[in-house]
Amino acid sequence: MTGKIEKFREVNFLNYTFFILFIFGLVTSTHLTLYWRVEQNANDWFFQLLLYASVIFHIYERRNNLAFVSQFPANFVGCCLIIIPYINANFSVQEISIFWYFLPLVSAIGLTLLASGFQGIKQFKRELAVIAIFPLIFVFVKLLGMLIRITVISAKLTSYLLWYLGFNSATQGSLVSVNNGVIDILSECTAIPLLIMLLKFSFVLAILFPSYLKNIYLPFILSVLISVILSVIRLVIIALVVTDKPAFNYWHGSQGGDIFALLSFLSFGAVILFLSPSQIPSSLTKAPPQKSQPVSWLIVLTGIGLIIILFNFCIHPSAGLSETSVYRFPSQIPLPGWQFMASEPLSLSSKQLAQENNRPLLNTDIETDKTKDILLGQIYHYQKAGQGLTANFYYVPSSLGDVKEYYQQFSYLPNLPKLINPVEKVNLKGDHLEFFDQQNRYLTACINSLGKSTVTISQFTAHFYRPYLNPSQWLNLLNGKQTFRDRRCIWGQLSLTKADTSDVELETAWQALLSYWQSNFPKLKL
Repeated sequence: MTGKIEKFREVNFLNYTFFILFIFGLVTSTHLTLYWRVEQNANDWFFQLLLYASVIFHIYERRNNLAFVSQFPANFVGCCLIIIPYINANFSVQEISIFWYFLPLVSAIGLTLLASGFQGIKQFKRELAVIAIFPLIFVFVKLLGMLIRITVISAKLTSYLLWYLGFNSATQGSLVSVNNGVIDILSECTAIPLLIMLLKFSFVLAILFPSYLKNIYLPFILSVLISVILSVIRLVIIALVVTDKPAFNYWHGSQGGDIFALLSFLSFGAVILFLSPSQIPSSLTKAPPQKSQPVSWLIVLTGIGLIIILFNFCIHPSAGLSETSVYRFPSQIPLPGWQFMASEPLSLSSKQLAQENNRPLLNTDIETDKTKDILLGQIYHYQKAGQGLTANFYYVPSSLGDVKEYYQQFSYLPNLPKLINPVEKVNLKGDHLEFFDQQNRYLTACINSLGKSTVTISQFTAHFYRPYLNPSQWLNLLNGKQTFRDRRCIWGQLSLTKADTSDVELETAWQALLSYWQSNFPKLKL
């Protein structure tokens, strides 16, 4: 015990190497804290932790062969790359969402510049390669799954295994039917999630610890085999219990997914250990420690900044991330030519709330419409010459503007008509859909934060970056009053009785309401 205390006392806490490793630990803690709040996925969080632990262990093994040099302006650039993304984390997470997945790489490049300058980046090429590969694995596997139609292949393999086990099963596309039940296999039910997880571990082994492998291709082959086999077994279980709702929810939900994720990880690790070389050559360096560089003020500033950011994250649960802005629809919206009669807020019955909570999840690919909830809604009633006009407005805080999908996803809304043969039309401020039933004529569209009317994802996303090409808007972008990718939508629907009405009358009312929302769209930040 005394010897350990003496060794601890011998540690030079002003040593440049110690400070670099300390800052690495702060960056890791900060990112993992933010990662959990954004993703809330235990498996992904564990692999982020595994990534950082592998990198820091690999650097520690080579510490005596690394040249740590404090150089300006490299250390200043590194300090900025580390600190700035976490000052306004919401900017990285939501406004430039693709940047969120490469945030660890940005921080890692900042650390290498801080540690050894521009010329020293090549010392950390393996660590940087692994950190860069992690988000690319996700994109590559998702694209590959779409190209080879992984859902159809999984359905055929599931049906074959059911037949082999003695069950009478049939497939049609991604549908599998057995025992009077049918399951529709989505991308998240296939081998893709397990494959992404195991491939990440494979690249860590192949790049950072190749001495643990007899064959460098072995972990990648295992990743494919284990993910396919276990995913098909899980699908067989889901197909057999599809008529038993509690059992289906268990195996189809996060509990069943976590069990198979753990099984795949343990199977992968057991095979790797069993087939690893009997004698693993040590990679610990015998080189004497190099003379430490003096600690620069930028190193100290970076450390202090990260401590403040991490402390702020710990004491404020929502620090760094903006919560959904509070908004209340006005009780009255003026509509020229029409007399306002009344309005009432959106209210859901207990049965409708149950439908909302149990609605099926949408298939999510690389980027999908991430609409989860309608924050609130208001219904306005107008009258003119004995004719009634109803305007329904719903505030959707996160969307990609797919209006046709709204009629399926939010079918639990009261008095929501069926979308029958909609016709897309162009108006002065964008596009909208028109359709009708036996009693009413309808017009519907999504109104973005610019007051433009859109009905498709491409139309909605086309307006993401246009306002911010103007340098006068950049300050509002940085302080959170505007965003690069404002996904908020006011979903509007007008209904007018068919008798003695025309499309022009309905479209004129819509243009007047668009003008109102153009200047009264909910503010992003007060």
